[in-house]
Amino acid sequence: MQVSIFLPSFRKDMMAISRIAQACSWASPQIEVIVRDNSGDPQKRDLISRFHRDNCTIVCAETCDGPTNFAEGLRLATGDFLYAIADDDLYFDRAVTALPAVIDAHGGDASVAGITGAYATEAAAGSSLVEYQNIGSDDIMARVAGYLSSRAGNVLIYSPHRRIMVQRSFAFMRSLPAYFSFHDQVLSLVYLLNGRYISVPRIIYGYDIGPWEVALQAQKLDLGFYTAVGLDPAINKLHWFLCGFEGAVLARNSNLFPDPGPGKRQAIADQWFATMFARFLQSPRYTADSPHTAQAEALCQKLRASQGRLSFEGMLADVAGLMAVFAPDLALRYFQFWSAELNRRQPVAASA
Repeated sequence: MQVSIFLPSFRKDMMAISRIAQACSWASPQIEVIVRDNSGDPQKRDLISRFHRDNCTIVCAETCDGPTNFAEGLRLATGDFLYAIADDDLYFDRAVTALPAVIDAHGGDASVAGITGAYATEAAAGSSLVEYQNIGSDDIMARVAGYLSSRAGNVLIYSPHRRIMVQRSFAFMRSLPAYFSFHDQVLSLVYLLNGRYISVPRIIYGYDIGPWEVALQAQKLDLGFYTAVGLDPAINKLHWFLCGFEGAVLARNSNLFPDPGPGKRQAIADQWFATMFARFLQSPRYTADSPHTAQAEALCQKLRASQGRLSFEGMLADVAGLMAVFAPDLALRYFQFWSAELNRRQPVAASA
């Protein structure tokens, strides 16, 4: 099987059901379609079960969280490449049916991490097309720079990626002490460090920005990730700093991708951190009138004054120290996890 299309679905409305029907229509000897519905809705279950056909698996599961639903669907996938899509976005039939030929031509090249193209984004102000620059380059730093130069939301995640890479990376993300809303960007960084992307001359995905396009509403969504794991809203002030720290540590030390050498690792870490630190400096963050806002702001002032010149060990100590004020157990797990990453210099195995 060349490509697995995976659609995890929780929504129950007619739009979601129509997206499932469209995805099932792609099933063929080269394209495996997997739909995993975790809505628990009996009417939806009855309806989508009738979409079953050859090379199309429909699983009606009990209600579970999004990461669990994704993990279970990922376990069922058998294609060389995995294309995960959402049930509230737009898909393009010609782009999907063209994938097997692209994989025939490039799938045997281990330096290829995935397939890209143009992405349509929908917002209240209008529609636009996004194309990432240089992510097809053999130069690992050019790929990261091209990704970071885009001002659009992180639509790279909605691309066909090499399945083994996705499985390895997702398993790592599941091991994190907590999952935050920026982790899709960290995951995209890991993908780009794994290899280059083949560009096709098509729109391959349509992403509806929805509530994320309004700054305050987006921050409230970010906040939901923090409070769900027991962190006080004050941590939201460090949102882009955390993204910069975690991505930079992985670029320097992780074995999730082939080792490009210490010089390039450090340069990519600096590149990533500098971009996220600039966002940290420029973006005021919402804390929902948290009683810990003043303490978080004091830390932010210290970090701003440092101009990013603190050691990673010092950054981790400061972040964990703030977390410990309102979530000591999570703060300890966070410190231990990222301390281990900071102190690991293990080269990737040749077989990977």
